[in-house]
Amino acid sequence: MKLIQKKYIYLFIIFLASIILRLYNLNFEDLWYDELASFWIADPNISTIETIERNIEINKGPHLVFSIILKYFFLIFGYNPDIGRLIPLIFGTASVPAIIYLTKMIDKSKAWLFVGFLISINYYSISYSQELRSYSLTFFLCLINLIFFIKILHKHSLLYNFLFYLVTLLALSNHIFFFIILFTELLFLLLIHRNDGIKFYILISNIFFIIVSYLFLMHDALSAQLAIKEFWIEQVNVDFFINYYFSRFFGSKIMGLIYLSTLLYLLWCKRNILINKSNKLFLFLLIIINCYFLPVTYGFIKIPILTDRYIIFVLIPILILISILIFKLENRKTRNTILLILVLSTFVNNYIEIFNRKNTKPEFKKSILFIKNSNSSIYMLADNVNLNDKLVLNYIKRINPKNIELELYDDVNKSSVKNVWVICYLPITDFNCNKPLNLNNNFIMKKDKSFNLIKLVYYEKS
Repeated sequence: MKLIQKKYIYLFIIFLASIILRLYNLNFEDLWYDELASFWIADPNISTIETIERNIEINKGPHLVFSIILKYFFLIFGYNPDIGRLIPLIFGTASVPAIIYLTKMIDKSKAWLFVGFLISINYYSISYSQELRSYSLTFFLCLINLIFFIKILHKHSLLYNFLFYLVTLLALSNHIFFFIILFTELLFLLLIHRNDGIKFYILISNIFFIIVSYLFLMHDALSAQLAIKEFWIEQVNVDFFINYYFSRFFGSKIMGLIYLSTLLYLLWCKRNILINKSNKLFLFLLIIINCYFLPVTYGFIKIPILTDRYIIFVLIPILILISILIFKLENRKTRNTILLILVLSTFVNNYIEIFNRKNTKPEFKKSILFIKNSNSSIYMLADNVNLNDKLVLNYIKRINPKNIELELYDDVNKSSVKNVWVICYLPITDFNCNKPLNLNNNFIMKKDKSFNLIKLVYYEKS
């Protein structure tokens, strides 16, 4: 009875810590470009069809499920960017008990406790639980997908098959990279479970229907994805094959090296377990391999597409394999040493990341407040493409409190304008803040003010 009570106490502490750390400084930073896009797409004042069209226009298909969820959240609670971040926070927090449950399904040791600790304070997970994008949703759906997949392998159930179909279709509709997980599950079935009779054929059929359903529902989005000929992502270099984004996943080059070395050491020490056909850990090893191999291969064949956040779900097999394999080490001294190194280094690094956090996103709110307190209430955006202006203006209008009387240059009588502030969101203006074309020669630059990734330039009519 005491052991059961302790287990629930540990679960409560882990879950409470995960909530607190994800709520802490939730809106410490303003929205950056991708979040501005999510916010604009999810406008509750437009129809669902328009939302889907906007999503294809900007995201080329991915993030659709997240955008629709966000849209209806705004419809209920108001179109406010600050409360919008509660949606990724919910999915990020829900992922903690989900990964604990998944770990307990596979292994009965104390690995669930360790994996719960690692994910609850993982700063990478925390940061994407605070970003108005769909990565925390993708991570959560991957966990639910794996839970149902393993449940079906343990026991055939029409209900589990239906839930697996539904969750996987949602995950694919949300991000095309989820095909990596589905492909890995298909490969795992063909390699390990092809002799499982009816269970095998039902799962294979389920995967087939998932793909057909996706092609039917998402053909426009898929066409938009395949039509991309140039992408912002650069080709992987030599450093990638040393690091595999572990420095991003775990906070620094040192932390990345600690986790990568630990994983490789454990995989080598317990290689006999991983090749055991009855062991589900082989599935997680396949996921790790395919998360890197498939996008890199596509990148060399067509265009580079691999970046760390697109494969955020690779954290699941990494953390689960580390947690489970540590407790399978026979040498107690070795096991405790690895645990101590991981716990202390993770705690210290994430404490620094969380509580000494630096702003890395554009400071729109400070810029608007500065303009409000200046001698001019008129503003305009630097010259840019029309779509970028829509995203920025939509955000500025929603963060501008009612008591701040600011006017857009295009919405006033231009002949009466004596002075104006130009807002330059530097990443979309190539870090230039030239004089806008629709300000004539009578407007002279008088001063400027810089904030993080934002530059304000004041023009006055001579």
